[in-house]
Amino acid sequence: MRPDDLRTFVHLLEQADQLARIPVTVDPYLELATITAQVSKGRGENRALLFEQVSGSSLPVAANLFGSAERVAWALGTTDIESLAQRLEFDLQATGEGNPLRALQLLSDADAWRQTMVSQPPWRESPASPLGLDLLPMIKAWPGDGGTYLTLPQVFTRHPDGGMLNCGMYRVQHHGRFAATLRCRGGSGAARHLAAWHDRGAGMPVAMALGGPPVLTWAAGTPLPDMVDEVAFSGYLTGAGLAMSSCMTSDLQVPASAEIVIEGIIEPWSTAVEGPFGNHTGGYDTDPQAPLIRVLAVHARARAIYPWTLVGPPPMENLHLARATERLFLPLIKMVLPTLRGLHMPAEGIFHRAAVITVDPGEDRPLSELAALLEETALLRGSRLLIVGVDDHDPRDPAAVCWRVLNRVDWSRDLLVENGRLVIDARRLPPGEPVHCDPAVLAKVFNRWQEYGIG
Repeated sequence: MRPDDLRTFVHLLEQADQLARIPVTVDPYLELATITAQVSKGRGENRALLFEQVSGSSLPVAANLFGSAERVAWALGTTDIESLAQRLEFDLQATGEGNPLRALQLLSDADAWRQTMVSQPPWRESPASPLGLDLLPMIKAWPGDGGTYLTLPQVFTRHPDGGMLNCGMYRVQHHGRFAATLRCRGGSGAARHLAAWHDRGAGMPVAMALGGPPVLTWAAGTPLPDMVDEVAFSGYLTGAGLAMSSCMTSDLQVPASAEIVIEGIIEPWSTAVEGPFGNHTGGYDTDPQAPLIRVLAVHARARAIYPWTLVGPPPMENLHLARATERLFLPLIKMVLPTLRGLHMPAEGIFHRAAVITVDPGEDRPLSELAALLEETALLRGSRLLIVGVDDHDPRDPAAVCWRVLNRVDWSRDLLVENGRLVIDARRLPPGEPVHCDPAVLAKVFNRWQEYGIG
């Protein structure tokens, strides 16, 4: 099972009774997002949604596609993320490379996952739309948003010296038919490429794909290192190279099965005000100035579907995508820290890379050394909060974590605050023998439970 494009994925979800079609006309101004928010939080059995009639646009909108662990697994070409993670862990070890990022690069670079090129993809069969970005549904999600946004674009850029593509998931705000802002934080692949182009006084080509292989939508939002090609890694996960196609205005490539392709250029130091944007923090995010894309062409395949996700206070669809990232990146952390036994990123802090980590009881390295090792990993780099404990509890149990922190941590000794990050050391066990029931008596009580009449 490997959905190679968005419409195949939608069909799969419908066959599995995981999709709800909404046949009535829905207003893209707040109404569509409000429906999506209610479903993301549990109404309608948290199904994926296909809005067939959206006011002001001829395109249907697909939302909440990745709104469960099961659906994310299907997007990655499997029925079980855990088995996929185990395969990745085995294959990383089989490379014989001790550096996890280098091992991941070697794994992704195998010929078996190499992309194939399609000369006449479906998105190029029709001429560029004279409507430009106005072809797309103008969805306003929250009352205080400063405009309408593309929230699931795969954004492709390349360094001016050439090299591999970067495929990232960045926020794009609509500013008219042929203008949009691209919000790419410093340190991201697109931001580094943009700086290189502008240092040379040249405009940076950019291409955005909506739809295509669902696995690439996931990969675009992951913290893969620069040396790893998102397209190649997606091919490794699904077991076959992705089909790509050349852009019409640059040397960039986009998925051949994309629903919509937007091509443009960011001229040196061209910016516009971006935001506010209702974010996962529960507040509105504002970036006074963001790079301005001059849109050159917008192509859509016949009967294109517009994919969109709602960002806001959890739980939302992006939580399930992040959960898959957490599990699949765990083997990379184990290569750096073999004593790691468990890792959980709570929903409330998952997008700040906050994590609860358990290690072997014998792991006695200083907290500063452990923190430095974890900071080197792709998943936990830049995290705001790390809690490190021994492997005597489930890191997914918040009560157990809280109990251990409050009883084991000396605030004057076991805290590390640096670079905007708090690391808590909860590894020290209480003195004396652990308190627990006598096993024989416990078994006796269970055997006699009905006699006690407690219920």
